[in-house]
Amino acid sequence: MQLLHSLRSHIQYKIILPFLLLTLLVMLAGSAVSVLFLTNSAQDRLNNQLAQAARSTSDSIVTLERTNLQFLRELTFAPANPGAGARSMADAFASASADEVATALRPYYDLSVSRTGVRVDRMIAFDAQGRSLIDWERVGGSQEPAATPSRDLRALWFVPAILGKQNDVLGDKYSGLLDLGSDQSRYLFTVAPVLQGEKVVGGVLIASRLDDMIRQIAQESSAAIVTVYRPEDGVAFASSLVPEGGVAQLQIEPRQLATVQDVRLAENQSVIDTLPVNARDYQFAYVPLRIRGELVGIVSVSLASDYVFSQWWNASGTLMGLTILLTLAIIGLGVFVARQITRPLQELAFTAESVAEGDLDRRSSVQAHDEVGILSRSFNRMTEHLVDLYGEVRSESSQRAAIVESITDGVVVCDLDGRVMVINKAMRELLSLAEEDAPPARFNDIQMEHMAFSGMSFGEKQSPDLFTIGSHIVRISVAPVATPEGARLGDVYVFQDLTSEVAIDRAKTNFIATISHELRTPLTVLGGSADLLMRGFVGELNEDQQSLVTAIHRHATSMTSVLNNVIVIAGLESGTLEFVFAPLPLRSFIEDLVWRQRFAFQAKSLKVEVQIPEDLPDVMVDEHQITNVINQLLDNARRYTDSGGIRIAACQDGDRVRVDISDTGPGIDDEVSANLFNRFVRGTEGINSQERGIGLGLAIAKMLLERQGGTIWLESTSSQGSTFSFTLPCAYAEPQNNNQILAQVA
Repeated sequence: MQLLHSLRSHIQYKIILPFLLLTLLVMLAGSAVSVLFLTNSAQDRLNNQLAQAARSTSDSIVTLERTNLQFLRELTFAPANPGAGARSMADAFASASADEVATALRPYYDLSVSRTGVRVDRMIAFDAQGRSLIDWERVGGSQEPAATPSRDLRALWFVPAILGKQNDVLGDKYSGLLDLGSDQSRYLFTVAPVLQGEKVVGGVLIASRLDDMIRQIAQESSAAIVTVYRPEDGVAFASSLVPEGGVAQLQIEPRQLATVQDVRLAENQSVIDTLPVNARDYQFAYVPLRIRGELVGIVSVSLASDYVFSQWWNASGTLMGLTILLTLAIIGLGVFVARQITRPLQELAFTAESVAEGDLDRRSSVQAHDEVGILSRSFNRMTEHLVDLYGEVRSESSQRAAIVESITDGVVVCDLDGRVMVINKAMRELLSLAEEDAPPARFNDIQMEHMAFSGMSFGEKQSPDLFTIGSHIVRISVAPVATPEGARLGDVYVFQDLTSEVAIDRAKTNFIATISHELRTPLTVLGGSADLLMRGFVGELNEDQQSLVTAIHRHATSMTSVLNNVIVIAGLESGTLEFVFAPLPLRSFIEDLVWRQRFAFQAKSLKVEVQIPEDLPDVMVDEHQITNVINQLLDNARRYTDSGGIRIAACQDGDRVRVDISDTGPGIDDEVSANLFNRFVRGTEGINSQERGIGLGLAIAKMLLERQGGTIWLESTSSQGSTFSFTLPCAYAEPQNNNQILAQVA
């Protein structure tokens, strides 16, 4: 009883015991079916094995020819070998001296023994008249070649072609099968010309004995017989095994010859036939032997076919009946076992589906004492636990939702694909959405525009993250939403309403611009009057008066320059500064600017050098604004240069013009150069300089250049001076939309 209870209380026994018997029966049936299958497929396997061996044999011969051809290329182009006392191969053949040629060829003849994949059993060199200079044959394992007397080789079909510089579709080299010598030995040969410049001074032929080669292939491929035939009539002329009736007994049947000649190796084709050899049937697989695209022979590989036939066909009926009975038994037992297992599992699956659909009060009623019963009770406990967790999650989610709703800034949470998952009340107000209105489906659907001109923080950097949503101006910050393990789930966007702050900053900017305009007028009058006094229009001044008037003029001019910079900054930030783009010849324009400031440079004894080519293309800029840029750079160079000079150079760089302004001043410290183009940044001498500014010049130059599609940077600085570089678009370059330029640099 205890054993029976154990078997009934474990589902593994309910499954394993019946199917152990089934497994045994299936193994018996499988063995019988396997034997039957192997018997039926034996012939196919033999055919496939033969076909593969035949193709491999053909490939081996072709590979040897290619390897020999590569070796022959090295040989025919060989340079002089001082160590062996040999001239270059071309010079040796040009001399028509057999000794010179032998000296040049002997290192390669010896090298062929150790070169992997190369087989040279015969080497023949002939001169430009077609007579052999050397004819070496490797006999046995001897290192010394057997030499054949000189003879006329022009009867060989390829010699006139070589000497006549005739080329086939593959070049000036030829390969194939050839009878050489009195014993009619068949060779696989490769021949190439030897050239001295464009002149043919001879040729070299290397060859491999076919009999030795196919015997080696037969040993490596485990083939019983490897045979090579003439392609035109299928007569065998070389074989690894000579039948008792001679090689002629292996001749290809005429009915098969045309089929073999049409076989295409690239499609893994071959022709199979059966022939008796020495009172035993052999399966032959025939494939064509093509070298350099030409059919030069036919190759066959054969194996004995005795083991193909057997008596297992007699048992096919019995095995078929057994298979049917076993199939029916498996079906019957499978149905029985499945019903025993699936009934409680179906009820458990139905309960799980109900809970998944939201019926959290549903519980499994399976009361079995096996694993399914344990699973049912565990499932019920798990459901209870999930219900408790669900309640906690809902409570926590409600708290988090309340927190998000109470945030005064707009909040949008998106998944990785940009779909909006959460949107709070403040964000709905920014978007003018009622509670019942659906929020945007994706973040990109939120209607907002980037502010090209923020109008904020006079004297600070432009804020790059301000956008307008309706009448609101917001700053957007984004942060990733990630799990504790670091897996990214999406992004949270915070929209901070800065409408009031922007209005205040704009008012401040407008106020500064207005004050600057108001101050510029009296300062201009003051500077002009001082200039008239200095020029003596109201009478000659004494030395003290001249000094005081000069100081008034200098400081009035300096303050006017500062106010002009402030006005430009205000115009840039408010977007009211207009740009009128037109082609401008840069060379004459810069020369004119330098001429206007000549007295300021002469006052400090500074030499100004302009190196601008006459063929420099025009630039597409606003003339007034680019004047401000270049004047700022020239003014800085003049201020910080006490001796030496200033060099202005320009060149074309693609569709832009690059301008470099170099001075011989004291240079710029590294800590200053990092923030050089920020506002209110001055050099280390800027505060104490007699002509000090307020640090807006380079910031203005950068903003004006960027509004016109250009860039500016500090190219280099040292104790001997600094170089500022900037680029401007050529007038002929593809025009760039000004609004796009302003948006890119805002």
